Amino acid sequence: MAPTLSPALTPFGVVAGRPDTAFVWFLNPLKSIKYLICTRYKWLIIKIVLALLALLMLGLFLYSLPGYMVKKLLGA
Repeated sequence: MAPTLSPALTPFGVVAGRPDTAFVWFLNPLKSIKYLICTRYKWLIIKIVLALLALLMLGLFLYSLPGYMVKKLLGA
């Protein structure tokens, strides 16, 4: 049975036919932000993360290269 609403709550006599989940985005803003970011920028974020990992690997290679070259030259 539907709850009885007072006329003060529904001044035009019509109850809005919104579903119960109409304002879930307002109640859980982190989930809505995650949805917006992941749908729009998902591939951009993946590309940036892969580029950063590649730069990190290159940086580690260049950092350790002199030490290994000295070891190779000295026969250690």
